[in-house]
Amino acid sequence: MLLFTLFCFNSLIREVNAKCGLRPSYESFLDMGKRITGGGYAKDGEFPWHVSIQSKRRHICGGTMISALWILTAAHCFAGEMPPDLTVVVGSVDLYFPLEEHKLDRVILHEDFDSMSMQNDVALILLSSPIEFSKEKIPICLPFIDDIDTWQECWSTGWGTTREGEIVVPGSHVLQKVRMKLISREQCLKRTPVLEENMLCAEVERREKSICQVDSGGPLVCSYWNTMKWFQVGIISWGEDCSEKANQEILMSVYSYRGWIEAQTARRGKPFFIEGMDKHAKVRVVPSRAESQSFFLVSSLLLVVSLMTFRVL
Repeated sequence: MLLFTLFCFNSLIREVNAKCGLRPSYESFLDMGKRITGGGYAKDGEFPWHVSIQSKRRHICGGTMISALWILTAAHCFAGEMPPDLTVVVGSVDLYFPLEEHKLDRVILHEDFDSMSMQNDVALILLSSPIEFSKEKIPICLPFIDDIDTWQECWSTGWGTTREGEIVVPGSHVLQKVRMKLISREQCLKRTPVLEENMLCAEVERREKSICQVDSGGPLVCSYWNTMKWFQVGIISWGEDCSEKANQEILMSVYSYRGWIEAQTARRGKPFFIEGMDKHAKVRVVPSRAESQSFFLVSSLLLVVSLMTFRVL
């Protein structure tokens, strides 16, 4: 009985660790739905899906874990000559203290990527070995709906890279965060007349620092209503010149590329499936806060039962 109870409990814990868009080491389950506060430096576990793509141990672009083997990023990060020594560093907000490092199996650029218009600025990285998920390493969820009004409390993160000649230099060795607000296409077109299909616009929230802190290929993540789930709504593609007091960012809509992601990963024999998506359903069901609380109450009860059984034995 004891072994069976412990098995059930461990299975529940593993399921929590594998769930996308959660922050178990940052967000207390006793204080569910804790909001990220203020721009500046990110805390450990605050954005556990963010990765650093590096060459010669130099950070060149951001990206996100969408599964144990796949990283989502921007195609323009690899538009030039592909460095032969690319690695992906995961699980740490500090570039000086990498938690886990992975070699690349291959990089897949969107076949219709246009470096002039930045259309289809999306890429996938297949890792040579799977990421072992933990409280510091959690994949991000991909969006299930194309409606900017659905998403709340959006954030961009990065190490604030700048370019010095041919060298890309991170502005900070600690991951930084900037609160953003999605804006309508009509509003964006007033400032950016040339806006390609499948692009989104976001601007810096008032009183926040500039978007020069974020990275190409990095994510714009948003929470979904009153849940603990976080979703990657956009991929950072390009923005206004930092010298012009930048406050607007152009992103690739992740929702628009879900089919491409599934097709490309399946073609390589490592299929990625959007969590919770039924191919025959139109809407995805996202667990509510009450459902999440019920889940953890059950897991806590299992722990209590196992302890009681141990004492009886």
